[in-house]
Amino acid sequence: MKNDISLMTPISKDLLYMKIADAISDHIQKNDLKPGDKLPPERELAARFQTSRHSVREALRVLENQGVITSQMGSGTYVARIQKESSIYLDLVKVNYIEMLNVKTELEKYVIRLVAERREEIEKKAFEQLEEYIIQMEESSAQGVFEAEVDKKFHYLLSELSGNTMLGQMIQKMIKAFDEYYIVLPQSVKLCLDTVCWHRVILDGILEGNVDKALYASDRMLLIDREIVTYCAQSSK
Repeated sequence: MKNDISLMTPISKDLLYMKIADAISDHIQKNDLKPGDKLPPERELAARFQTSRHSVREALRVLENQGVITSQMGSGTYVARIQKESSIYLDLVKVNYIEMLNVKTELEKYVIRLVAERREEIEKKAFEQLEEYIIQMEESSAQGVFEAEVDKKFHYLLSELSGNTMLGQMIQKMIKAFDEYYIVLPQSVKLCLDTVCWHRVILDGILEGNVDKALYASDRMLLIDREIVTYCAQSSK
């Protein structure tokens, strides 16, 4: 039995109906539909957006829950109110991003505790490799460049050093899943660069046996990562 965990499917597929909900809302605005105007039937919407009727049905359900449309049995679907510029899809992505980020941080804090506890039995070259990753990020940061792949390698290796295979797999899958979010959410190089210094604090705290110091750094990185949502909201204005 494989010790593997599938945490999520790519949001580009998993939240397709949310994109369709946005498309229908956009259709309402572009065609200057007013409250009380009737929408095309599901079959026509599915053909227009080149998707399944099931996805359209899910999208309509979302819009109805948002109060944008109303359904009348045997009559059809009607506009109830005009959705503002806010994207339903993007709003949900932001919520999912924050929730997943919180879970990832708590798992990594557990990793930090485990690595600190067994630091004496971990090979010195492993910590030297973490140090090398930090140096690479610091040098690139000085040039205004954030080394995303090196950042991943740091967190991958740190999770592996916990000695808990399943925990390491969970964190690595979550890190990979964030790539899907970063396709959708606008990124701030400055915010990414602000996280670099805390990698060294995490490593120093582990090596010193000062777990609180390392955990504090992890929390600081969480706060910076959560600012991406604020940045996203400002960028969409």
